[in-house]
Amino acid sequence: MFRNMMILLALLSLVSCTGTPESSRGTKSLVSYPAENPDEYNAGDDWTLVWSDEFDGDALDEDVWTRQVMLHPYNDEWQQYTGAEETAYVEEGYMIITADRKGKSYNMGDFTSARVISNPGGDDGTKGNEGKTFLYGKIAARIQLPYGEGIWPAFWMLGDNISETGGDTPWPVAGEIDILEAGSKYEPEYGQGTVSGALHHDPSPGNKKKVNQFIVAGKRTLPEKELLAEKFHVYEIEWNEEEIIWRLDGKDFGRVSISEETRDEFHKEFYAIFNIAVGGHFTVQPGPQTYFPQHMYVDWIRHYTR
Repeated sequence: MFRNMMILLALLSLVSCTGTPESSRGTKSLVSYPAENPDEYNAGDDWTLVWSDEFDGDALDEDVWTRQVMLHPYNDEWQQYTGAEETAYVEEGYMIITADRKGKSYNMGDFTSARVISNPGGDDGTKGNEGKTFLYGKIAARIQLPYGEGIWPAFWMLGDNISETGGDTPWPVAGEIDILEAGSKYEPEYGQGTVSGALHHDPSPGNKKKVNQFIVAGKRTLPEKELLAEKFHVYEIEWNEEEIIWRLDGKDFGRVSISEETRDEFHKEFYAIFNIAVGGHFTVQPGPQTYFPQHMYVDWIRHYTR
């Protein structure tokens, strides 16, 4: 009895000195969802809202959004996008995307998540979904991100003509716009406090080589080791015929010209994507130190034009 009491006191001492013990970091969430910081976004007086989804209904609008099925994802990612309703749903005014671990191991295929797309025609382009595409303007979303080593959340766009969803154009010729990525293994704290933006396209004349030119637009790291997951933030691009500008909470962090002849991909319609990847080449691999389930809360997505 005395021995057990001494062990308990030692454990309590460890918690009081170091906060959450290292051995329990993977069993208790460090972040509360949804965050309570107010929505202070202002698009500006010269912008007109032309479309939005505020996620105020009882269910995901499946005329717009599709839970894409992808059991063997790209980029050496460890999750499977199953298309199951519990991986992406609407609740209390938010679209909630959930990544979870299926068993007790940490290997490729041991995780489930959602990749939610606005592609017209659904995940293969043949279904009756109206979807939603974008060309120019301001595209913004207010999101509370997941966090943790090996967690790779993203808000991004693909060209509507991409073969992945029924079009006739392969990647990267169709073009890719990464509005938000977090979790980079090259950033402090495993990228949990750093947002980055980028473009992917084929720069060869006539898009004949199908090579990927990766253009880093920019990045921003929050001060004082703050996690992006601690609050809602607004991630946006301003996109016109000359350039794309990236912003976090209204402040510029990236800018890329698209006026070059070889960047013609970025003058066509794109559809939006929200997803949480687990593992993959962008980040590290998860382990017992990473808490599951992980969540992405999307408060709204909006499209403005001038």
